[in-house]
Amino acid sequence: MSLAETPDALTELLDQVADLSDQLVFLQRLIPQALALTDESQATELVQQAAALINTPGAALNVRGAWLGDTPGWLRDLRPPAHAAVLPAGSVHTGAPFTGAWRLTSVLAVPLQDGWLALWGKRDFLAGERELIHTLAQLLDAALRAMVQRREAARYAMQERDRRQAREVWRAVTPEALRTPPGYHLLLHSQPASDFGGDFQFQEAEWLVAGDVSGKGLPAAIITAMFASAFTVAARSTSMNATLGEALHDHLERSGAFCTLAAMQVRPDGQLRVMNVGHPPVLLRRADGSLEETRASAPPLGTFPLLHVEVERVWLHPGDALLVYSDGLFEAEDAAGVPFGLDRTRQLASAVAPTSFIRQAVSGLRDYAVSDDLTLLVLQHDPGGRGVQRHLPGDLQALATLSEALREAVPPDHPALMPAELAVTELFVNAVRHGGAREVTLRAHTSGDDILVTLSDDGQPFDPRQQTLGAGGELREHGYGLLIVQRCAREWHYVRKQHLNRQTLRLRAPTLPAPPP
Repeated sequence: MSLAETPDALTELLDQVADLSDQLVFLQRLIPQALALTDESQATELVQQAAALINTPGAALNVRGAWLGDTPGWLRDLRPPAHAAVLPAGSVHTGAPFTGAWRLTSVLAVPLQDGWLALWGKRDFLAGERELIHTLAQLLDAALRAMVQRREAARYAMQERDRRQAREVWRAVTPEALRTPPGYHLLLHSQPASDFGGDFQFQEAEWLVAGDVSGKGLPAAIITAMFASAFTVAARSTSMNATLGEALHDHLERSGAFCTLAAMQVRPDGQLRVMNVGHPPVLLRRADGSLEETRASAPPLGTFPLLHVEVERVWLHPGDALLVYSDGLFEAEDAAGVPFGLDRTRQLASAVAPTSFIRQAVSGLRDYAVSDDLTLLVLQHDPGGRGVQRHLPGDLQALATLSEALREAVPPDHPALMPAELAVTELFVNAVRHGGAREVTLRAHTSGDDILVTLSDDGQPFDPRQQTLGAGGELREHGYGLLIVQRCAREWHYVRKQHLNRQTLRLRAPTLPAPPP
């Protein structure tokens, strides 16, 4: 090399050293900037900075199949590279027609895991420039993946927070434990299919409510909270049916959801009012294992306007229990796809003591897949209380036995004992003579001055309340006995259930008129 050439060579060398120094400074700045990326636009800015550093007019970044910012049409037509490559000058022309000349350019294409970057605008890329861009691509790759992971983590944390808050709200409305009403044993098993489900249970004054909202997760939890609020208002209104319908039907219908419920108004003496709206049959399990059902008297809320719901009155005598369950029990399937079924549910309810029903049901589901929310509720009237349950033949000779059975439940000095004997005798005779009953079942217990009686018979449908009553003071067979029942009964209800006539009576000694002064 001649002395004349030395200054030019030295200048070129110094330029290369300066470029290298600039690139090192850029890389030093790049690392913390890349680690701090919060969105893809910041990555685009880093690509533009690198392009400016190596004197490249054009640069663009593609992330997950989309170009960030404005890019020329010819670049959008290029296929993503499988590996880093330089498309030679002549294969691509760039420029703005009518405002400047088209010119030949090379394109440096470097793939990323979820995209690629392109630089263009000069005839060739030096090895150091390609290495710089390759390093940039690696850093961007790692930074973009880390950014996506941070976003996912933040989204997951937000979802977890929302889910936790929703679960807290749901559990506030649908507690895992309920207050046991006086005079009863209450057992509850609440097993949602997810963090929060569509099954619910809560209490409002004397009402004990269980039900099921269609769907799962947060939408079902929101509707559950709405329902609990609506029921609270409805329970205090004069017309529960209308209030529930007005509060919920339109909203449920618009959202395509529906809601079932079994609501029980529980009195300490064993009197219950049971309402079933689209829910599985509520089982009344008597102390002897026999079952009665309260089936739905209306479709689920949200399907049709709630015009009328029948409220059934039942007496729970000592040892009797009410069993409420959701479809998560009988729709659970074994490995062969066979459901647990309603028949098996009834068999289990009859075979085991009420206090064992939940434990045996959960145990019986071990070989079944429970894919829906599962709620089991048992309300048993005090099994240690004094009462009687007696099955009698439909024979008038059993009248003496009937009186003896009643005295097992009623103390001999009870003021309503004699009126109760007269009333029960009259109803027994009517069931046998007019209904042709072959068996009559008496259940009874006392509550203060009242005697609560359930009389069931298998005769023909016969409602003695519809019979003509005799006038007071007339000693005649037909109608006078029913007048005694009417005078002694504070409540007298009749229903035809499962081919049985069932009468429930609250009997008290009649108040005698005051003697004349």
